Amino acid sequence: MTNEHAILITGAAQRVGASLALHFARHGHDVALHYNRSEPAARKIQQEIEALGAACILVRHDMHDIKGIPNFVSEVKRRMPHCTTLINNASIFERGKLMETDEAMFDRQMEVNFKAPFFMTQAFARIFGKGCVINMIDSEIVHTQGSHFAYLMSKKALAEFTEMAARELGPHIRVNGICPGILLPSNELDMAYIQQLKSRLPLGQIASLEQVAETAHWLCKGVTTGQLIYTDGGQHLL
Repeated sequence: MTNEHAILITGAAQRVGASLALHFARHGHDVALHYNRSEPAARKIQQEIEALGAACILVRHDMHDIKGIPNFVSEVKRRMPHCTTLINNASIFERGKLMETDEAMFDRQMEVNFKAPFFMTQAFARIFGKGCVINMIDSEIVHTQGSHFAYLMSKKALAEFTEMAARELGPHIRVNGICPGILLPSNELDMAYIQQLKSRLPLGQIASLEQVAETAHWLCKGVTTGQLIYTDGGQHLL
């Protein structure tokens, strides 16, 4: 291993997770990079991290497999015992209003977006004993819009969990959350929509991936716990 500290990031093969992994590698962390089905993308990020002089291990796990989480975290402990931070980033995002949400959709959202971070945090606290947990949430938790009903419910639950876990796991484990707004185009949100949104925001801009990663890096240090940090240009105020 090349660095004093390491970080475990779930869903780190693409998009926000990949940006987090590269940022921490640039700032002196080895990376335990979790992925599920995106092995080619994960290997590409691994190569980029190693080119930065940091160590990177790939750990595959299906976040629907809740019972397998302790073994997954134990494998990270065995391979990177100097891991000091967990970022619960893996997430799924499905459109469906209340009356459009069936049980299968509900279960998918709650398992990956809430249940998995719950038991990842529990396993991290038991196996590593100390460190920092950061939950990636969503600035929309302050609203009650229902176009992604089960998704939003899962993120609201994760926000409440963040505060409750911070209270229970102190002083050895700090738990915080980052609530980003829209960061990247997707199948549902194109650049035209993002540009329109920017014009309405109090700061007139959305956060960059690097700014979100900088927030996560800051939360790894100091005595902050039980906080939800909105990195959204003021989107939650709309």
